[in-house]
Amino acid sequence: MSYLPDNNVSLSFMDKDNKEHPASQAQNGLVVNAAEQSGQTYQLLIVDDDDVVREGLVGYLENYHDAPSYSLLVHSAQNPINARQLLEQNSYDLVISDINMPEEDGFSFLQFIRKTYPQTKTALITAYKVEDYIRNARKTGVYNVIAKTAPFNFDELSSVVNNLLRPDEAVGLERYLLPSAGLQHMEIQCSDDIMQVFSALETFLSGLNVNHAPDLLTAVIEAITNAIYHVAKKPDGSLKYEKGQHIAQLANDEYVRVDYGVDRDKIGIAIVDQGGRITADEIVYWLERNLGGHNLLDTHGRGVYLIHALADRLLVNIYPGKKTEIIMLSYFSKDYRANKPIYINQLG
Repeated sequence: MSYLPDNNVSLSFMDKDNKEHPASQAQNGLVVNAAEQSGQTYQLLIVDDDDVVREGLVGYLENYHDAPSYSLLVHSAQNPINARQLLEQNSYDLVISDINMPEEDGFSFLQFIRKTYPQTKTALITAYKVEDYIRNARKTGVYNVIAKTAPFNFDELSSVVNNLLRPDEAVGLERYLLPSAGLQHMEIQCSDDIMQVFSALETFLSGLNVNHAPDLLTAVIEAITNAIYHVAKKPDGSLKYEKGQHIAQLANDEYVRVDYGVDRDKIGIAIVDQGGRITADEIVYWLERNLGGHNLLDTHGRGVYLIHALADRLLVNIYPGKKTEIIMLSYFSKDYRANKPIYINQLG
């Protein structure tokens, strides 16, 4: 699908056989037809003042969203005024709203939804630079902001929708790669394992002829370092290890798992700790400080920003008190590197 801010754009997407289909036209039975699905039905509301984008999103989600265990009933509104009327008449499980609209901005509208309909999940979508909205995202507690890229990433849209509707299904790198990816796994049990993992990933990436492999490796090291040195705590709440400290053996509940794989479109690497101590608000806070240049005297917090800056996609899944999963995706195409979304799921 291609998104351009004019009235002549034709929205389309590529199916799994690389065939192109108009997103706004139903192709019953092509991939997933909501009418043919069984199980639970979720109601979604799409709010966007761009007719082409709005109709394209509705068409895709109703007919091609790949979710065999549930179906979607999708309504749409051209502005928040019409959306409020629909909200009074229907019980929505998820509302996805554009940010920049003439009548009311998306943040204000979703803040209204969160107060009035607290059970309704929310996400934002924008063609503008997502990083410009970090502060508002933190203020309103909206931690999923979808980027309108050109071409539009429909797989990513499906992931966001599924993660918000079925949060327990958000965890696991395999959910973000095609089945052909052939995931591999490693475990870090001591500090010496860090370089062994780095070497294994370096060899893995070198065989893929990836131009931005150094950036991805730097992001991985940041994520691993954070998982080892910033998660384990002493009984008094202070950090158990100093950054760079040699650790002969991590405790069993301090092991860090590294998963990685590649499909036809992208490389995926996941770093999973067993702490689950960071919150969505803290992640957005550190992103905001670094993007705003307020971090000059900070002794930590740069890791999240570096991972966001160096990987094409950063997804964070948090099970409070259990684990944090940092997923980094790097696309072979350069199409998805300009405008990076925010995807943070606090589960459980």
